[in-house]
Amino acid sequence: MKITEINHFSHHHKLKLSYSGTPYQCDGCKELGFGSCYQCNNEKCDFHLHENCGVAKPIATHSFFKNINFKYEKKGKQGKTCKACGKDVQGFMYKSKETYLHPSCLELPSTLNGNFNGRSLRLNLKVKAPTKCLICQNKEISKGKLKGWAYISSCGKHCYHVGCVNNLNFENWKMGYFNQSQSGGVTNGLVFINEENRGSSSGRKENERPLMRYALNLIVQAVLGAVVSSWIS
Repeated sequence: MKITEINHFSHHHKLKLSYSGTPYQCDGCKELGFGSCYQCNNEKCDFHLHENCGVAKPIATHSFFKNINFKYEKKGKQGKTCKACGKDVQGFMYKSKETYLHPSCLELPSTLNGNFNGRSLRLNLKVKAPTKCLICQNKEISKGKLKGWAYISSCGKHCYHVGCVNNLNFENWKMGYFNQSQSGGVTNGLVFINEENRGSSSGRKENERPLMRYALNLIVQAVLGAVVSSWIS
C-alpha cells in the first residue's frame, strides 16, 4: 500500500504523493525524476522527491551484491560515483563499504517487458554490458574506469548503459526537450535523435530503428522512475 502523505526531514511542509507530468530534479538525490513523486503543494515551493527517496528504507539489498547490506545516508560523498550509472552521488544514497548507489538506481527494474507492433521485447538489467552500448559504442563508461549497469535485450541487439541514458536525459532536460505526450508519458524522440547524431546508429537498417527507439524509451522511463507499464501498448 502506497503512503500518500509524508513528513520528511528535508522539507518543512507535508509532502503528498502526486504525478509530475514533466521531468523534475529530485531534491533528495539530486537526480532527474518523472511521474510518481512526493511533492509540496505550497505554490512557493518547487520541491520534489522520488517516491523511493521519500520513503527510503534504512537498510536495502540488491541481487547484484550477494549477502551485502546497503545503508541509507542523507549526504553524498564528494568524488564518489554510483556503481550503477557512474554519476556523482550528490545527495541521498545507499552505501556499502566503498560501493555507492543512487536510491533510484538501486530500485531499477531487473526486467522491462514491452510489445512493439506485435513483437515482444524483453530487456534485462546486467551488472555490465556484454556488448557495446548503442549510445557510447563501448562496453565501459567513463573511459573504462567503470563498467556500469546496462539493459540488454534478450535478442542481444539492444544494449544501453544506464549511465548513458541518464546523461542523455540530463542533457535534453537542460535544453527543454522533454514534452508531455497525450498518453501521459514523455516524448523522448529527441533522446533517440541525439543518439543517432552521435553516429551510434550508423550501419543499422532503417526498419530496425523504430524498435531501437522503443527499447530506448522503455529504459528512459525506468531510469526516470516512471511507471513503465502505464504506457506500454
